[in-house]
Amino acid sequence: MKTVRFVSTGPVPPLVREILHPFGPVEIATTTDEDSLIQWMTGTIGLIVRGVTKVPARVIEAGTQLRVIGRSGIGCDNVDVRAATARGVPVVYTPGAGSRAVAEGAMALLLALAKRLPQLDASTKRGEWQSGLPARIDDLAGATIGIVGLGRIGKELAKMAHAFEMEVIAYDPYISKNEAALAGAGLVELDSLFARSDFICLHAPLTDATKGMVNHRRLRLVKPTAIIVNLARGGLFESLDVVHEALQADRLSGVGMDTFPSEPPDISHPIFSHPRVLCTPHVMGLSVGATNKIFTMMSEGMAMVLRGLVPDNVINPEAFPTRPQGTKQ
Repeated sequence: MKTVRFVSTGPVPPLVREILHPFGPVEIATTTDEDSLIQWMTGTIGLIVRGVTKVPARVIEAGTQLRVIGRSGIGCDNVDVRAATARGVPVVYTPGAGSRAVAEGAMALLLALAKRLPQLDASTKRGEWQSGLPARIDDLAGATIGIVGLGRIGKELAKMAHAFEMEVIAYDPYISKNEAALAGAGLVELDSLFARSDFICLHAPLTDATKGMVNHRRLRLVKPTAIIVNLARGGLFESLDVVHEALQADRLSGVGMDTFPSEPPDISHPIFSHPRVLCTPHVMGLSVGATNKIFTMMSEGMAMVLRGLVPDNVINPEAFPTRPQGTKQ
């Protein structure tokens, strides 16, 4: 009898193997395109989805023994959740595990851009001392930060912004004014947020409603001194072209990106050589503490499914027969 296994689309820390060991070994897929993943599904009871690897319906349908999918993150737009649900395969994810780390990453990018740290570091190392000062160094105190998406990450960022004495406004059509007020934010419409904010931080999921929300029209609403930071999904930008155009026309002061419309991005695009752009490779949610939380939550959730239990961190609970969470299927 062939031994069942778990397949991961990227490296995993040892704790994943420790937690899942009672059910089978964890193998790392050497290739992760759709056709290759279909081949990897033979004998696979659990698929661990890392990074931006796409898991379409064909891959899920090829997993005749597939019982659970684990997503090491909160975004599941690269997994065909509907197809998984139709097959009765729960998709375990990790909401909240990396929230603090992502919020800290957003604040780090925001501060670096506001204080022009990359330019000042480079000019200092060139020996340009004060002759290399940028046109402006911004202040956070008294500035307005606009947070798009006031979920776990957005609320963490709002707390940090208050510590810097910033005014916090937010756009989130799924929460009430009272909930926003508890987070210390005033709810506004999206166009108003773009027009009023000195710093715009994107923390919304990628959906049909949010795709391309940062577009040519909205970038004409922003203050020319505004800075935009995107640690959500690259698809929230209509394109890198429109963002680069706004920078070139001085309708935007700076851009920070940890996520991109396609990953890895095509670094030949001129935005990657712009002096007021700061990039990181989609890692701000992967601090040491966050990584441990993410993989522990994902692995324990997958193990619960395989034990016949319903974990709390399942994005498609309808994949189970109707049962209270935390109980036997």
